[in-house]
Amino acid sequence: MSKGVEMAVSVSEVARQLNRRNAKKKNLPALVFMTDAKRFPDPTNLIPRMPKNSALIVRHFSKKQKEQILIKIKRLCRKHKVKLLVSDDLHLALKHHLDGVHFPEKTVKKIAACGRFIRPKASFVVTGACHCLPALKRAEKAKLDGVLLSPVFATQSHPNAVCLGSVRFNAWASHTNRAVYGLGGINQKMAIRLSCSKSIGFAGIGGLI
Repeated sequence: MSKGVEMAVSVSEVARQLNRRNAKKKNLPALVFMTDAKRFPDPTNLIPRMPKNSALIVRHFSKKQKEQILIKIKRLCRKHKVKLLVSDDLHLALKHHLDGVHFPEKTVKKIAACGRFIRPKASFVVTGACHCLPALKRAEKAKLDGVLLSPVFATQSHPNAVCLGSVRFNAWASHTNRAVYGLGGINQKMAIRLSCSKSIGFAGIGGLI
């Protein structure tokens, strides 16, 4: 077991230790769960089991479907103190008074080209997807709160994608001023491999708890 983690027996415990050590903004969660149209379309049953102050990103659906899911789970997320974000739709985030928004890499590129993202309020959480070093630099320019850096390890969602691996992930996470989450193939064994990194937690569709 790595020196950076003590008696951690689950992904969520490793994530909490990383968050306590590395998160500069205390409102950023240690765990970020994500919906998936095929693997995880309805998060209703998972929300009560999610650790307090985790986050859930609703994504991979049409605008109408996203809104239907948001309406269905918004009160449940508040009840269980789960931060609720929507992917690539600031309008929906503001309309439903969500905790934040998550942008795909292509949108982060557009934001960076225009300057930085202006938050509607200080507590509004803004995250973005990053798959390469230039994307990470664009996230810095856009002043995002956090980035979901992926794929760290082999994943069901993108089985043929080239993985970063722990060494490259650790190096990139150490050389950015943005908060970094590891995404892709995160299980107990892989979480412990990242326990000495500068990440503030983990993201995923499943396997986080």
